[in-house]
Amino acid sequence: MDEIDLRIINSLIQNSRITLSQMSKDIDVPDATISNRLKKLEKDVIKQYTLLLDYDKIDLKITAIIIIQSESEKHKDVEKELSNLNNVSEVYSISGEYDILIKVWAHSLDELNNIINSKIRSVDGIEDLTEMIVMERVKEGVVPLTEINE
Repeated sequence: MDEIDLRIINSLIQNSRITLSQMSKDIDVPDATISNRLKKLEKDVIKQYTLLLDYDKIDLKITAIIIIQSESEKHKDVEKELSNLNNVSEVYSISGEYDILIKVWAHSLDELNNIINSKIRSVDGIEDLTEMIVMERVKEGVVPLTEINE
C-alpha cells in the first residue's frame, strides 16, 4: 500500500458512499486509477463496508463492556458462542487477568440484565465476569490509517 491507497481508504472511512469522481477530485488522481486501486483494495484489504449508527435514535441506549474469565480448554468455544449472540457487537481475546472482552448493546437496563444473566452467564466455560456500563460514548469509529503510519 502506498500513499494513494491510504488516501482512498481514509476517504472511505470518512464517507463510504463517496463517488469515485468526488474521491478522484479530493485525492487529485484520475477516476480510472481510483477505480483500479479500489478493486484491488476490496480484494486484498477492505473486508466490508458498514454503517456507524446513531444508537440513541434506534433506542439502543445502553452499552456495556464485559470482561470475562473463561476455562482455558473452553476458551475458543466461549468466544464462538459469545460471537453468535445478537446483542454482542464485538468480541476480543485479551491478555491479563481476564481472557475475553465483549461489547453488548441493550434498549434498557432490564434488557441488559436479562442478556447478562440468561444468555452470557449461561455460556459453558465462563468462570467469572465483570460488567461495566458505558456512561458516555466519547469516540467510536475506525482509526484512519494515516494516524497509524505517522
